[in-house]
Amino acid sequence: MRTDIVSCKDYVEIKKKELKEEIKHLDKKPVLAVIQIDDDQASNSYIKGKQKDCDEIGIEMRHVNIYSNTTEQKEVECVITDIAKSDTDGIIIQLPIPGKYNLERLQNLIPTEKDVDGFRRDSCFKPCTPKGIIDWMEYNDFEFKGKDCCVLGRSKIVGLPLTNMLIEKGATVTCCNSTTMSTEYYTRNADYVFSAVGIPNYFDFSDFSDFCELVVDIGINRDENEKLCGDVNNVDFERYLNNTYVTPVPGGVGLLTRLALMQNVVDAYKIQKYEGMI
Repeated sequence: MRTDIVSCKDYVEIKKKELKEEIKHLDKKPVLAVIQIDDDQASNSYIKGKQKDCDEIGIEMRHVNIYSNTTEQKEVECVITDIAKSDTDGIIIQLPIPGKYNLERLQNLIPTEKDVDGFRRDSCFKPCTPKGIIDWMEYNDFEFKGKDCCVLGRSKIVGLPLTNMLIEKGATVTCCNSTTMSTEYYTRNADYVFSAVGIPNYFDFSDFSDFCELVVDIGINRDENEKLCGDVNNVDFERYLNNTYVTPVPGGVGLLTRLALMQNVVDAYKIQKYEGMI
């Protein structure tokens, strides 16, 4: 295994310091609005992490909490429209939200230049998880051209955009989904594997080949003991596949996603400031 790879955690710390220094030289603090519907425990944890990042690098975060038992679709639309007209630079809707709401309609009310999650089709930004992964790989000089990649999962916010970004970089990409027969055929023939299946410890070292250079574990799950884990059980990789680097869970892609969001917020500030000067 390469010994020069900068871990996700160390990379994020380096980039957060750079962002903090950049923000010091802006005219004002960038502003991120986080819209949460109800009181989901996992969402509370994610928002707490975003707040920590914002406080650390100098972004102002405004948390707007809405409750579904008293708020209908049109009222949420009005809230988002009002926030979009304010001095916020970036807006996100914390997922998941209750099924009674039309999520796509709500997301499309966020202006493209403020859609820092990158979920609109015409967004000015890349979705945070794929962007974070690609940026980290480029920082570590992973090659893309001529590499066989396997992406497991085709969600609109991770699997599909990640597949497209890898193709744009010159990689040959297979995107597997729940109907794919024998996914191990594709994982065993890939240089890089990206797993976003959302099943605790679904893969182990036997699902990969000895020439596999990188396994990016995107899954964030709870095992039978309620312990945080990924899609990949990384036990015995060092023994049997010591040339394969596996990103950890926790301390891996989750951190890259949060960093990409912070970068998008700063870029959103700069985009809107530039437009205001025209």
